[in-house]
Formats: sequence, structure tokens, C-alpha cells
Amino acid sequence: MGQRYGRSFYIRYEGTPMTPFIRGEMIPRDPPPDFEKEAAALGVPTEDYRHAYEETMLEEVWINDVYQVNVRRHEGGVNAEGDEFPPIIHLSIKRRDKAPVIDWRDKQQIKNELTSPEFEAIELFPAESRLVDTANQYHLWVFADASLRIPVGFPGRLVNYEDTGSGAVQRPK
Repeated sequence: MGQRYGRSFYIRYEGTPMTPFIRGEMIPRDPPPDFEKEAAALGVPTEDYRHAYEETMLEEVWINDVYQVNVRRHEGGVNAEGDEFPPIIHLSIKRRDKAPVIDWRDKQQIKNELTSPEFEAIELFPAESRLVDTANQYHLWVFADASLRIPVGFPGRLVNYEDTGSGAVQRPK
């Protein structure tokens, strides 16, 4: 793979680093969405669809050669179900070429660069009743407090960039 002609971005070669993120901006759709028609096509109330569009227009946007990441910051508090939650940063990640493949290390780097290397994040595989799947986008929910740890996972760091002879395959750093 290499340059994609007719596009303003590059597909990087396997193993090459992605370029740094730069701040972008949300551009309103022109013409504006037909909220009633689009909401009906998705089977959601028109006002919910309009609200989601307006909220999206307020998000931070970060772009590099491969990804666009929309960032929405939640202060914490109590959700609609009455559950308390800490400050959370929602990262909505998509490839600029619209391809569905995403590298785990890229997600980790995106989380580190756009929030903090010491914040923990989760990628949720929801109950079918809460599923949202309208595009090849990936969502990380980042706890915006370095003292918070998700009570699952490994207790310490163990990263391998070399062939250890175990038969496990890992790409270089």
C-alpha cells in the first residue's frame, strides 16, 4: 500500500509510524440534515437525532494521516439511569479511508496522545439492546483520572517487540 490518489491523506506502510495529530474542526453539513427523514430512516425520534447532531458539532476533532478522532468530554455526575460516573473522555475513532481495520497499538497511541498515557480506557462490546453500529467507528471510553483503575486486566506491564522463540508473532515497535 502507499499513497491513495484522489485523497488528501496517505495509507502508511505496515509498521511505519502514523503522523502526529493536528486539531481539525467540525463543518456543518451543507445542506443541513433533514432531521425528520434521517431520524425516520434510523428509527429514532427526530429530536433525539437533532440533539445528537448538535452535540457532535461541539466535539473536538483531531486528524492525522490515518485517523480522525472526535473527542467529547463528560464532566462526570449521574447518568439517566441514576448511576454515578467519573469524568470520562469519549474517543470516537475512524479511519479516514473508511476501512474497518484498526490496529490495537494505534488505539493505545491515540488514547495516550489525546488524553494521557496513565488514563485507562475501555472499549465496550454492549448488550445487543444497546448496540450502536452505523459506521466503521471504534469507541474508547477513557477515565479522566490517573488514579482510577478498571478492576480487570493485568497487574503490570509486559510488552514484547522481539521474537522470543515462543512461536508468538508480534510486529516490531
